[in-house]
Amino acid sequence: MTAQTATRQKRKDDAVAEPAYGPPLPLVGELLNFFYPIHYRIGMDLETVMCQGRISRKQAAILWLIHSRADAAGWVRRKDIETRLATWFEMSNSNVSKLLRELSKPPLSLVSQIENPDSGREKVVRLTKAGEKFVDGMVKASVDYLAGQLSHLTTDELRWGVDFFALSFRNSAREARLNGAIPHLAPPPGEIEGANERSHPPTR
Repeated sequence: MTAQTATRQKRKDDAVAEPAYGPPLPLVGELLNFFYPIHYRIGMDLETVMCQGRISRKQAAILWLIHSRADAAGWVRRKDIETRLATWFEMSNSNVSKLLRELSKPPLSLVSQIENPDSGREKVVRLTKAGEKFVDGMVKASVDYLAGQLSHLTTDELRWGVDFFALSFRNSAREARLNGAIPHLAPPPGEIEGANERSHPPTR
């Protein structure tokens, strides 16, 4: 095989490896470098902050799930909580029930459970007033923690990061962008005509 033939074959193989649309796989692979620092350093520290020394991480996940997934009246089906925790923590329904009982009784009393008015075969769960106050504390403690972790960023850089994650985790982001519903992400702050002014300040 000549060098020219080998080059053509490599290009062909690379083309097959690339997705039909979207960013190049090697570039996406670079994001993997951030998995451990985000998940284990920031993520787990953030979970510890959220627990406020009073509840477990799994209980904190339940409270946040109720807070973020509740209907207009504040209720979440217990089955939905069981399904989520089974996925996240490989927990059985009986273990989830135990955690909910602990959260619903003194000294915590952060959630309440009742039979679903629309189906007597299942229960629904919501935050109590004490639970809502506790979640407010979770949010404040988390914001304070992240503010410290990200204190080296400018406001523009932080806004760009928020926009990046908002775009990344929209299921239909690509379609919405193509339809003009959301704009393309702006260049990073300081990125002008391909030169990053923040990284390369002008010489004196």
